[in-house]
Amino acid sequence: MKKGVLVAAVALVAIASAATVWWFMRDRGGTPQEDAAPASARRTGSALSPAQRGERAERVRAAVAHHRRLWRETTYVEIRDAAMGGDVVAQRRLSEIYEDCLAYAGQMNVALRMLGTLTKADPAAQPTVKGIYTDYKHFCVQADADLRKNPDAGRYWLHKSAKAGDLASEMRYFGRTVPTLNSGQLKYFVDRLRASGDPDAIFEMALLLAKANESWPDPAMASAFRGESAQSAWMLAACRAGFDCARGSRALNMVCITMFTCSHPDYERYLWFNNDTPAQRTELTRLVTLIERDILQMQPTQ
Repeated sequence: MKKGVLVAAVALVAIASAATVWWFMRDRGGTPQEDAAPASARRTGSALSPAQRGERAERVRAAVAHHRRLWRETTYVEIRDAAMGGDVVAQRRLSEIYEDCLAYAGQMNVALRMLGTLTKADPAAQPTVKGIYTDYKHFCVQADADLRKNPDAGRYWLHKSAKAGDLASEMRYFGRTVPTLNSGQLKYFVDRLRASGDPDAIFEMALLLAKANESWPDPAMASAFRGESAQSAWMLAACRAGFDCARGSRALNMVCITMFTCSHPDYERYLWFNNDTPAQRTELTRLVTLIERDILQMQPTQ
């Protein structure tokens, strides 16, 4: 490896470590919004019947297929047209495109340009980096033109999707507009997650946990709602439920461009890589089982 490439790569990692939290948690804070999730909602979960589980599984299969089409197979114009036509998931996808392209033109511009240096230092990173550059060219030329007209388009479409009832958008918008999350609000989202099984929303729960300011009321389940291990467990549960965690996914791309960790073939292996001791892996496995079986009821109880 050339000395200059190594020095550049090390410097980039130092810059990027602080950026990861910014990317996933950006715009979080501020004051509560009137149209956020009801603060008074305090429903408790009940066991799902076999029929309800079957209906949920069908909805999840359809949602995963729709997600793949919007995130992997469609053009910017097709996504924008679907969003304008009222597709709430397309509205969330469009908001992400605007947010990402705005970041690439601003705070993350240096990181984007320096990814090429990383591939020289780590050839295994090349497929992911190539995919990021492809997406950038595929979406941002047209998106940037719209952003010049409305720089706040990302927030607008996320809010529109949340107001229309997309659960993942509701959770994301709520997390960005309230300073803290109480146990009643957390229960509200857990109840909706249990009913929907939405993999995208399960991933959002991992990001919401950082806002929780009260312990989960059931001590047997409280460990799934606090700490970094719990966040990793919700992300892993999302991957297992059908959230796009493969190479080329937005989640893995964000890890690449913010942490300059681009060689993992999927997000699950990235999570296991960051929990590499026997104790960490045992705890992560326990938490995922707790989430899937007891909280979301994705598995039958033993």
